[in-house]
Amino acid sequence: MRLGDHDGRESVEFELGHAAAVDRRIEADVPAGPAITNITSWWNHLPCGRCGHTFRRGDPVIQDFLAREVIHTNPQLGCGAAESADRGQDDELTAFGAGVLAAWPGDDNAPVTRLTDDDWRSSWSGPPLMRARCLFCAHTFRSGELVIVCPCGPGQPQCGSAVHRDPALGMVCWESWRPDGRIGSCPVTLARRGDDN
Repeated sequence: MRLGDHDGRESVEFELGHAAAVDRRIEADVPAGPAITNITSWWNHLPCGRCGHTFRRGDPVIQDFLAREVIHTNPQLGCGAAESADRGQDDELTAFGAGVLAAWPGDDNAPVTRLTDDDWRSSWSGPPLMRARCLFCAHTFRSGELVIVCPCGPGQPQCGSAVHRDPALGMVCWESWRPDGRIGSCPVTLARRGDDN
């Protein structure tokens, strides 16, 4: 028996999940109603017209293909009328995230910060295109996410920009952007970074 081959159920579930992620059906098949954002959704990476947060893979939404309108149904983002959030799932995700970070702690010179509800990066209420975004993936920041603030000088932040470093959410932007953890100059201010930072 091969690893993960328990009467084939796991492989079937994996294949169904993979197919759903890369489903290339045109959303006109379902002109309006609930949907899950996938990598080929026309709204993927666009900002929600109500909350201003970008749509990400896995985000539940209500979409109207004919009107070209989509809104989040995630109650934590506060823009759609959805059923109440399952707090137990948040506890499990938090525990999983703590385990991943313990196994993959990252660089001590780049401390990880959890964004709070009142952090300006996640709580901006102005125009959607003005929300703070990750320097690598360009998604907006949401409360509770783990980031590296001012990646060119995390010990002495100056520009306030940030990069995701939240492996539990699949957002390993820091490792994808700078695998060796080195930055020659600030991508925002263009100031050269000293060798001691």
